[in-house]
Amino acid sequence: MPNSLATLAYLYVDKTVKCALFPLTMLSMLATPVLADTIWLKNGDKITGTLGVKISNKLTVKTTYADEVKINWNDIHSIDADKPILMQLSDGSIVNGRLIHTDEGQVILDEETNTPLVDTELDEIHYINPSRDLIGEGYVWTGNLSLGGAFNNGNSTNRNMQFNGESVLRGLENRYTVQGYYYWAEDNDEQTQNNARVRGQYDHFFTKKWFSYLNTIQEKDRFRDIKLRSTYGVGTGYQIFEGEKLNLSVEGGVSLIKQDYYEESNDSHAALRWAVNYNQYLFDSFVQAFHRHEVLYTARSPSQILVYSSTGLRFPFIFGLSASTQLDYNYDSRPVDDRVKGDTRALFTLGYSWK
Repeated sequence: MPNSLATLAYLYVDKTVKCALFPLTMLSMLATPVLADTIWLKNGDKITGTLGVKISNKLTVKTTYADEVKINWNDIHSIDADKPILMQLSDGSIVNGRLIHTDEGQVILDEETNTPLVDTELDEIHYINPSRDLIGEGYVWTGNLSLGGAFNNGNSTNRNMQFNGESVLRGLENRYTVQGYYYWAEDNDEQTQNNARVRGQYDHFFTKKWFSYLNTIQEKDRFRDIKLRSTYGVGTGYQIFEGEKLNLSVEGGVSLIKQDYYEESNDSHAALRWAVNYNQYLFDSFVQAFHRHEVLYTARSPSQILVYSSTGLRFPFIFGLSASTQLDYNYDSRPVDDRVKGDTRALFTLGYSWK
């Protein structure tokens, strides 16, 4: 009997203590701060989340309530960062530290010693969390490969294969681009298409927007009698837009064209060159539109105009996979013999993109 009373007394006290501690536990949990970066706006609003990237005049912040938001840099009064972030200042220096604000302005603290590294202002912060290529410490590699084809056997026998791709290696001052395609078709064991083109280009940025370039183009097309057309060019370009969502550049210069034919007499001449490169993600990255064209004009008599154009849409899936449709148009104002001046090609391919 005494043991039973002792047991009941223990259970009563234990339950009473737990009930008393429960509210205190809840209050402690509610009082524990959730670690987050804080952005104070000039209008008095406060945004909490995780600092993303500041490249141009926008700062991205990942929030729990609105996913990713973009804030105009000029609308920000101050920033308190919970963790160290990589920054490049307007003088070109690279700093890795915790950004906080005080009565005297913004301060970048050393994470280990919690002592100031730099006293700065927001307008002196050029980049936040930039990719390594933007601060001259590496390269970013982007590109895409697409493949399509059809094979029929039976009463009709025809085969075709389509391949095209692009690879871009971008550093702070240098960019290396390789583009190319190969198209082949056969109908009832008779070849009806066999052409290829490869372009390599080196760009050197001497300002943030202006660059000079060197390029070469190697092209063959059996059905236009082109055994090998080699083009070597030099010129300058202007990068109007450059980013993950939108890229647009224009180029102009001079080129040397050497044309080796299967049947026609070979020749070589100089030409003026004009080119445009454009791509942009639309509808919240649902589709990527792209267009590029290149025009080579020879003023000699008889004059010659060469046009290479590719326009299309790329639909990203998952894991870098995508489907694309594009329209290619090649034009030669002075074709060999009585061949047609313009060639049009519609492509539907599956591919892979990386960045």
